[in-house]
Amino acid sequence: MFIDINTLGPDGEGFDRSLHLRDLEGPSRERIDDVEIHLSGTIVPAGSGARLDGSVEGTVLLQCSRCLEMFPWKVAARFDLAVRRTEESARPLTEDEAASILVAPEGRVGLEELATEQVYLNLPLKPVCTPGCRGLCPTCGINKNLSTCSCTTEVVDPRLAPLLPFRKKLSGS
Repeated sequence: MFIDINTLGPDGEGFDRSLHLRDLEGPSRERIDDVEIHLSGTIVPAGSGARLDGSVEGTVLLQCSRCLEMFPWKVAARFDLAVRRTEESARPLTEDEAASILVAPEGRVGLEELATEQVYLNLPLKPVCTPGCRGLCPTCGINKNLSTCSCTTEVVDPRLAPLLPFRKKLSGS
């Protein structure tokens, strides 16, 4: 599904679509199943290109980076982009300016690609199901949110870890 900026009228065009995004990857490269995203906004002519204002909303199932359980993550973001046919500029662009430009070489803006980009930009790098997630036991692997284990975890300063064999040898004699 595309919007062609070459055929925009002077008042622009609005869009309001529900899209199914497939073959997405999560922050840990896990496969994300079919995601339904709502994309809406307006695109109006501006200079030699267009101005695109919109929003994306939807729910993505992510894997918690602490306990490895799946949980829903709500994506809700607004964006404002300048649509251009080429990347060329009369002057060097700042990072913020470059990030707010959408290059559409043939003047066609792909809504699926736009929605996918906005979803990826709004995913957390290390998703956590709840702020108080206790994660997995490093010894037995049990999910500490669901049950407790009897493992003892001795906290050792990593700088002193090479001396542990010597300590065990002394305590054993």
